[in-house]
Amino acid sequence: VSRTEKKAMIGKYMCQGLRRDDCLKIAGMTKNQYYYNLTGISTGRRASKTTLYQDTKTNKIVEVENEAVLDKIIDIKLDVDLSNHYRLICNTLCLQGYYINHKKVYRMMREQDILEKPRKRTGRNFVTFRRVAPTGPLQVLEMDIKYVWIHEKRRYAYILTVIDTFTRYVLHWDAGYTMKSIQVKEVWDYIIANYLQRKRTLKGPLEIEVRNDNGKQFNSNLIIDYFKDNEMTQVFTHPYTPEENGHIESFHKTLGKALSQEVFSSLKSLEDRLCRFYTRYNNDRSHGSTKGLPPALFWALYENGYVDVKINEKRKATYTLKVALQDVHKINGILKYRYRANRT
Repeated sequence: VSRTEKKAMIGKYMCQGLRRDDCLKIAGMTKNQYYYNLTGISTGRRASKTTLYQDTKTNKIVEVENEAVLDKIIDIKLDVDLSNHYRLICNTLCLQGYYINHKKVYRMMREQDILEKPRKRTGRNFVTFRRVAPTGPLQVLEMDIKYVWIHEKRRYAYILTVIDTFTRYVLHWDAGYTMKSIQVKEVWDYIIANYLQRKRTLKGPLEIEVRNDNGKQFNSNLIIDYFKDNEMTQVFTHPYTPEENGHIESFHKTLGKALSQEVFSSLKSLEDRLCRFYTRYNNDRSHGSTKGLPPALFWALYENGYVDVKINEKRKATYTLKVALQDVHKINGILKYRYRANRT
């Protein structure tokens, strides 16, 4: 049945009193298809068969066949440590030197039927007045603990992670069959020595807020006094409100997805996998909240003056990037925060 015949049938049924939406459902047409008037003129241009690529070493720009780009897309998607959403895959390609937009990536992935399925919306209300709104790195830090099953010992291992909410950069982590207050203190000893002390020396006193839940490892006198002695404000989230610690909760969801298909026979095998994951996460994984950049690059760009930050009346931060993704590698000091997973 042609489009014209379908429209005539819909019009006939509507004249007989049937609702328009019911008529469209019977005819198998959408509202856009029904109301759109065909002009007979093809709009837009045909999809290109090549993509521009800039060699990061020689800066020479060449044309690359789309088949080669598709191979890169598939490699990124199959890497569980990298994001598999088409927009963030596009950002990863741009950082590698490809001149490509998200529409082309979407089309190529759709043709191969490898698009990520849309996430279901929960419909829940998000916290408004407790929203974290840092304007720079090392202002608001979050920490939490995740559990992973170790088959050989038939018990859970604990993973403690500390994340910077502005850059989404993992500052440090630890794993073990226990996670006591003294272990939490050792993680923060490393963070203070390698990040906070250097910032305080360069910029003077820092106002640092540390968010955590009400776990017994965090509300012990040892940890409470430790943060007071180091002039950091420790803030506890309200019970049953994980959204108040949303950045680390979101990170643990990403971590859980990366580890979900793996079986760990020992704590050592888990630690080796975590070293690889944290390194890829900080250095290579595109993040939607940092303009599609990996946390390490976003932090370095911010310190070099290539990121503008604005906080609106709803305490939501918006970032403006002053450099093309393809040119990020040309900036001096861009590898300043390149991460290597050190153990405590």
